[in-house]
Amino acid sequence: MKLVRTFGALLTGGSCLAAWFSLAGAFVPLLDALASFLPLFGVTAALGLLLAGRRPGWTIAAAILCLLPVAIGVMPELTREIPAATKGAPQIRLLTHNIWRSNRDPADTTQAIVDARADVVMLQEVDGNFRPMLAALRQHFAYATKCPPGCDLAIFSRWPIMDSDYFLKDAAGRKFGPPMLWARIAAPDGRPFTVTTFHYPWPTSRDQAVQRRDVARALVRINRDRLIVAGDMNLTPWAAAMREQDRAFAPLTRMTRALPSWPRAFPVLPIDQLYAGPDWGLVSARRLPATGSDHAPILVTLGRR
Repeated sequence: MKLVRTFGALLTGGSCLAAWFSLAGAFVPLLDALASFLPLFGVTAALGLLLAGRRPGWTIAAAILCLLPVAIGVMPELTREIPAATKGAPQIRLLTHNIWRSNRDPADTTQAIVDARADVVMLQEVDGNFRPMLAALRQHFAYATKCPPGCDLAIFSRWPIMDSDYFLKDAAGRKFGPPMLWARIAAPDGRPFTVTTFHYPWPTSRDQAVQRRDVARALVRINRDRLIVAGDMNLTPWAAAMREQDRAFAPLTRMTRALPSWPRAFPVLPIDQLYAGPDWGLVSARRLPATGSDHAPILVTLGRR
């Protein structure tokens, strides 16, 4: 019994330290990766307190100490404002899914994408086991983008794609910014909109910070009122880097609120995100059942504002 109490005390202490250290991610990037697990630190701290079985006064003080950093990191995400779509306005269903280079069941993943009945599908990591299934998806979606060699992204649409590229273009047609696949789509209501998708590396990579900065600088140069941005961003909402990106992407709003999508067996990390410009409001956002990928698909329904 003493061994259990000792283990509980160590678990509580370790979780508390990790939770507080993760709040320093704005200053130390390595600690920001630790922040991805902030809610889990709260769970393990609570479990440790139960195992420790100390006196009530000690337990209450330890609980406050351990759960305070979790609340500081998580509550802003749970309380932030997301604009709602106007009632009765035209809607669009968007699916974003990292289908994983080592997809375990490409056929099942393809069927899940079709069954979601999305109007626009944005996929990442299509350059692995799933690539032969792209032709199958084209049987269900009338329009699709083309991507150059080395590109692992794809966009499918039920509505006409007016233009697309692997780089953004200015008014004169000159390409700029980092690679990101985009498509300008002709909506049934006569108001075209643009979707773009990309895939960030892991937050422990220095390349991610560079890519986040380059993407934000590129998006500033285009009209973002009807823009939709989605992909595997390998960032959780309680990371300082995500809060920084939310500010940098403004006036886009992140429509995915703490929606866990990874890992497949037990999704706990919300790392697949979707942003939308001021013309859009949220109708719903939900995680779909797991496919052959290590990520779960995310389906977001937007409406005009």
